[in-house]
Amino acid sequence: MNKKELQLVLEEGEGYKIEFKESLAGIDKEMVAFANSSGGKIFLGIRDDREHVVGVSVGENVGVKGKRLIEQMKP
Repeated sequence: MNKKELQLVLEEGEGYKIEFKESLAGIDKEMVAFANSSGGKIFLGIRDDREHVVGVSVGENVGVKGKRLIEQMKP
């Protein structure tokens, strides 16, 4: 995703298939909700107000934590 595409997502805001999360906290609920529906996209490092793209620290091992969350989910 390039900067222009991200700007369009930010302008459109959250909706049925788009969720903004500032951090990994509570992301498991969003993942399950999307898995139980028709899917969606979660954008990490964006506050709900859309005014602040705060990013996610590389030190947070986002990929590893996300994978663990997925492995722990049961259908």
